[in-house]
Amino acid sequence: MLKIKKELIDQIASQGEEGYPYEICGFILGTMDYKNNVREAFEVYQVENQNKERANDRFEIDPKDYLKVEEYGDSKGIQIIGIYHTHPDHPDRPSQTDLMFAQPDMSYIIMSINKGKAGNWRSWELVGEKFEQEEVKLEE
Repeated sequence: MLKIKKELIDQIASQGEEGYPYEICGFILGTMDYKNNVREAFEVYQVENQNKERANDRFEIDPKDYLKVEEYGDSKGIQIIGIYHTHPDHPDRPSQTDLMFAQPDMSYIIMSINKGKAGNWRSWELVGEKFEQEEVKLEE
């Protein structure tokens, strides 16, 4: 399960609208309760999409950005608990490419941006070899 504040979802929506018609991406930072499989989000941290050739339907995160965000999280006592990205003019479901790069124990928020406006979003988690929709507790 992912616990996340509405304001963080609003930030992703705003970033997605600003970045349209390209995919935007970033990290979800917070804490992980491994025993109960509950991730609690405290911040989102946008990074540049490194995939310039197919930015309208692919995203790529620079490993240096991963390290930078990991160090930032360490300095605040939180960790990377997930990744978010947008799907311009496509549904909020993971693609085969998303599946290829997915890691266990992470939340994957995908937000659909339709004609420049934020639409539906869902969080997913890798279970075995496939994505399953993750339960989300949206907090004020």
